[in-house]
Amino acid sequence: MIDYLKGQVIFKYPDSVSLLCGSIAFRVFVPLSLLTEVGEGDNIELFTKLIFPPEGTPSLYGFRTREERAFFEELLKVPKVGSKVAMSIISHFSYEELKEIVSSMDVETLSTVPGLGKKLSERVILELKGKLVKEESVPEELFEILGSLGYSKKEIMSAVKEIDLKVKDRSIEEVVKEIIKKLSGRKF
Repeated sequence: MIDYLKGQVIFKYPDSVSLLCGSIAFRVFVPLSLLTEVGEGDNIELFTKLIFPPEGTPSLYGFRTREERAFFEELLKVPKVGSKVAMSIISHFSYEELKEIVSSMDVETLSTVPGLGKKLSERVILELKGKLVKEESVPEELFEILGSLGYSKKEIMSAVKEIDLKVKDRSIEEVVKEIIKKLSGRKF
């Protein structure tokens, strides 16, 4: 709905900014790291996510990058993780730190986030394990070629994870052949 905003910060709140876009100001909840970087009068660009909670007022969340926003959306898919807890996680750790926490299954570190106990931290790690193979690390050309052969993006990503390819170290032809082998179940 509201995908991107570009404007001037006219007010700062403890957890959000008021962003003037034209003649309308939007209150946007942002990670603490972003909040400490910007000041009133600064011009910024945000990738946004509008949340309509079952009860209460709709809230707008803003992020510096699409990847950060996508990670926020993944966190929201975890049962018992709401927008405030997801924003708290993103505020306390960078995307790279979170990938490391999830891959090493570091429940202790993740549970230091306010609003996250040990059980919920374990759930977050289990839900996100395997989802953090970044699609950006897979060349778009690979999706185009295999997509034209009828494979979905989900199937392609699943095959890439299963055969543990270092996509950047191989030619696109080798990768396509390997993935087709895996997806078709045949040997070439």
